[in-house]
Amino acid sequence: MIKELIQTFLISLAVMGILFVLVGLVRVAMQKNIPISQIFQLIPFMMLEMSPIVIPMALLLSTSLFFAKMAGNNEVIALKSLGIPPWRFLLPVLIFGLLISLVTVWMNEMAIWGRSVISSVIYHSAEEIILGELRTTHNLKSPDGKLTMLVKGVENRTLIMPSITIKSDKNESTTIEAQSAKLKIDFEAKELTVTLSEVKLNVHGNISYSSDNQVFRHPLSAIRQLPDENSRSRPSDKRLVDIPQAIVECENEIVSKRRTLAFYYALSAAMGAADAWSNNEIINLNNEIESQIKLIKRLKVEPPRRWATGFSCICFMFIGVPFAIWLGQKGVSDGFSSFFACFIPILLLYYPLLMFGLQKAKHGTLPANSVWFANFCIVLVGFWFMRKIHKY
Repeated sequence: MIKELIQTFLISLAVMGILFVLVGLVRVAMQKNIPISQIFQLIPFMMLEMSPIVIPMALLLSTSLFFAKMAGNNEVIALKSLGIPPWRFLLPVLIFGLLISLVTVWMNEMAIWGRSVISSVIYHSAEEIILGELRTTHNLKSPDGKLTMLVKGVENRTLIMPSITIKSDKNESTTIEAQSAKLKIDFEAKELTVTLSEVKLNVHGNISYSSDNQVFRHPLSAIRQLPDENSRSRPSDKRLVDIPQAIVECENEIVSKRRTLAFYYALSAAMGAADAWSNNEIINLNNEIESQIKLIKRLKVEPPRRWATGFSCICFMFIGVPFAIWLGQKGVSDGFSSFFACFIPILLLYYPLLMFGLQKAKHGTLPANSVWFANFCIVLVGFWFMRKIHKY
């Protein structure tokens, strides 16, 4: 029985994995305008990213298909007539679900590494992304509007008749025009470099010409908001083993800032300048302390969140197995009907409760372990259906 269930699970995992990975790749490609050559590099890492979502769904689908067929063939009734209670043949299945849950928690950790690789690929694709945008739209504009680049076209990797306009803080503009240019990104300096030939320079109305190649440099971060390939700033991007140390660092940072704040308060009181308590430096320190406190709350939520989402596998199985058998006993032996009939309550119950507990825990309204509440509710529903199949 377990062998057949594993085979069904692997097929379901492959089908759902391909669908979810394709959706994820299309989403990333549309958001980041990544070239096709780089998209294919992301496939194995996108699989890791999608695994915490795909594995529970694939497990629910496989158990619905398997046990709906089993109930439809009256195999459950035959086993019960032999004096074998349902929990006896369901126990190995639940042990399998427990193992898959542990694997899912581990895959969640691996997904952190996968996200860093995806960020690195996107970061190093910046040159192709910018060239692709210039090919299609013939212009490039920085988010702050201080840099605008117009081109007549792009042949291979050469910019044809580029025009670069830079605006200063005083709204004064400088325009650089050229016959052609080569665009390249210096990843070490994190700069966009454009080597221009036959340059016409217009600085506040003063025009000059140069036949020598001129190199224009601009910070890459000012042009495109690209991911930092080495970023680990978000709690969700930290490994479980690194979270305790991150919490300690935040607590030390809070202690240090509170000491600085106490010094400012004492100095202001000694000088009789109570209005100094509301100066910008003290306000900034209070805001930084508040940010560190919020970060600690989010860091404390991460471990139970990952364990809870990983163990959603066995929770989905716990409700999916008796539900499929119960429907089979009612004459509904179609596994896909069982899956959708079970998935809709999960969609309406589990995920809203998970998001509610997660948001409340992040804000400190509820304890961090409240993220397990959604799993607990699913298990209760599973127990109700388990009693049904035991009774009848």
